[in-house]
Amino acid sequence: MLCAVLLTGWVAPAHAESWRTYSNERFGTTAEVPADWSPGRPPDNNDGLVFRSPDGQASIAVYGSLHLWDTIDQAVAIFETPGDGETITYRHRAPRSIVISGTRGDQIYYAKSILSCRDNVWNSVRIEYPATRKEAFDGLVTHVAGSLHSGRSYQVAECNK
Repeated sequence: MLCAVLLTGWVAPAHAESWRTYSNERFGTTAEVPADWSPGRPPDNNDGLVFRSPDGQASIAVYGSLHLWDTIDQAVAIFETPGDGETITYRHRAPRSIVISGTRGDQIYYAKSILSCRDNVWNSVRIEYPATRKEAFDGLVTHVAGSLHSGRSYQVAECNK
């Protein structure tokens, strides 16, 4: 799954002057990314895309996944489980969304997931960047996270209603 990929990337001030919209056709996940960040190779399962900053020190992953758990609580419990070497420093849960932020080594990560398409799809972004540049990245994180939403999907008919 794309969310398990370790990501890296850059920003020169972290507020981008221009943005482009990435939309994943499989799940309908959509978010804005800085126009000068480079997209990586699409994964074989077409669940999303990773964009890397010009200097390779920061990254933004935009991806979707099917909601396969029996309950939203089960899914959120998995999202709230830190990965290897991660420490969660912030979490916020709403009825159909979760935000997790924390550190892994000298990196900060921010992950937001929203449940959509009549509770069939998780739309997500994950941003990673150097902890030493936190203040510079605050605006970028706010913009990208705020632009996350669901859209049309060839995978899930409920996204198209």
